[in-house]
Amino acid sequence: MPSSLALLQADLVSIVGEANVISSGDTLDTLSKDYYWYSPSLRAQLDEKRADLVVRPATTAQLRAVIAACFTANVAITPRGAGTGNYGQCMPLHGGVVIDLSRYDRIHSVEGGVVRADSGARLGAIETVARAAGWELRCYPSTWMKATLGGFFGGGAGGIGGVRWGGIAAIDTVVSITILTIEAEPRTIRYEGHEAMIALRTFGTTGIMTEIEMRLAPKLDYDQLAFSSTDWAQLLDWTDAATRNGAWRKRVASQFQWPIPSYFKPIKKHLRDNEHVSFLIIDRAQTAEVIAAAEALGIACVYNRPLADPPKPPFLSDFTYNHTTLWAMKSEPAYTYVQAGFGADFRNQISRLTTEFPGEVLMHLEWGAIDPKRVVGPDSSPDAIGVGAIPLILYKNEARFIEIIAFARSIGISVSNTHNVHLPDSTPEITAARLALKHQVDPRGLQNPGKMKAFTINPFIGAAG
Repeated sequence: MPSSLALLQADLVSIVGEANVISSGDTLDTLSKDYYWYSPSLRAQLDEKRADLVVRPATTAQLRAVIAACFTANVAITPRGAGTGNYGQCMPLHGGVVIDLSRYDRIHSVEGGVVRADSGARLGAIETVARAAGWELRCYPSTWMKATLGGFFGGGAGGIGGVRWGGIAAIDTVVSITILTIEAEPRTIRYEGHEAMIALRTFGTTGIMTEIEMRLAPKLDYDQLAFSSTDWAQLLDWTDAATRNGAWRKRVASQFQWPIPSYFKPIKKHLRDNEHVSFLIIDRAQTAEVIAAAEALGIACVYNRPLADPPKPPFLSDFTYNHTTLWAMKSEPAYTYVQAGFGADFRNQISRLTTEFPGEVLMHLEWGAIDPKRVVGPDSSPDAIGVGAIPLILYKNEARFIEIIAFARSIGISVSNTHNVHLPDSTPEITAARLALKHQVDPRGLQNPGKMKAFTINPFIGAAG
């Protein structure tokens, strides 16, 4: 280890204690990585990337001192939540220090339908505390039992609950974020409401989040339902109609083309061979009505379990969103995914894509609110719901993968190709605002260098990492 890193290590030990500074071994390797291996492209780019040191602060004072020490040493800084993302967002491209925020996890309050918590607080813990107080998370990822609040804000977008409340950027869900700047004397900056959204999904490049306030939803009791049919089109029509029914209060609406359900090993005994499956997590008071509506059309309910309160497995949501990809990869490692959005002609778009690439593209649909204010209540509208997908793609080679994406786009499907380490493309206005924020909070370019393409300051280009 270079002498400068040895000096930094000694400084960090003095701040957080020897047990909370890792410089070698399997733990260093684990805390240098996320679920980037979902992507063949990211595996090639990131397999060899490691931090030089991992530090685990537990308080704001420790975090501030850690940032100051790293700034003085002029090393790269990469914040990490639980490492459940799929984009390499918490992986250091240029070595340096990973700041693991898993100990920085206080839930300060749940008051008036707002949770205030440290960025390292786990979403599963927040959900448990919120439900005890009569509330629940509006939206959370399928990795919610492990994922952190800051990690979801920094790298997430939508998830469970989004079918009713929209994604994390929807309406007034985020009240505020507070960050520390990357400077010799880190400053505290608090952003509220719409202003806070500029730091959404910036992959840990725009200051270290210390505290987040988020609005919650009133708690409901839910049942977890799975519906099965040999007829994909009929099941799609029913699931779409059920999701757009504003009287039915849902937390999840997903549909899976066979053989995807065969990969869900823990619940496989409940599912039928060679049948497509839809999942609904529905207000328990409406379960009987929903099941009766499906069975009237010959669509069988093959799974019906309450969602426990406080939450405990099994969770049908553990097979939705990018967990679907994970279960598939356990059986067939060549699977990967993209994120897609369909238009009003989604039935035809789905049919054309799966017909063009039979066996290569398997359809996994997720419904979400695009106008949450009109999802439920007297002003509810079917148009407030959109159809998205995280289709499985059997990866053969990069050229074929690009061909599939190009075809999807040619028929009007929006595709987000997340198989690179950079922030997702956005509008010129958002890109400019992110760039301005980056200059404000990380003027030297030490934080997650190389992840924001628009920010050209990178003091580590050419450095080993």
